[in-house]
Amino acid sequence: MTQPITEVVQLQLQPGAVIEELMSDFLRILQRQPGFQHLAWGRWEESPDNVQLLLNWDTIEAHRQFEVSGADFAAVGEVLGPVLAKPPAMHHVNFKPAIADIVSSTATV
Repeated sequence: MTQPITEVVQLQLQPGAVIEELMSDFLRILQRQPGFQHLAWGRWEESPDNVQLLLNWDTIEAHRQFEVSGADFAAVGEVLGPVLAKPPAMHHVNFKPAIADIVSSTATV
């Protein structure tokens, strides 16, 4: 099994914006996408108007297909756009397994 690719997105919200109620609509859109695996998100403790999203995809190509999907990708803009102060910043990371996972998977007794 291949390691998923993680899309890391930073959202800067308009001051005082409420995003919590929008996240269920956002997740419903993502769950329709082939190759989407998981979403984790939260507000920054140091700056609550910043939100960090971590989205796991089967491959980077799966994410790129979503970006060109048309209506579903546009729907994300309709859901989140009104609360954003500026366009999202995004990059992809191929996280390596934790060292403890590596050691435990290769240990023999």
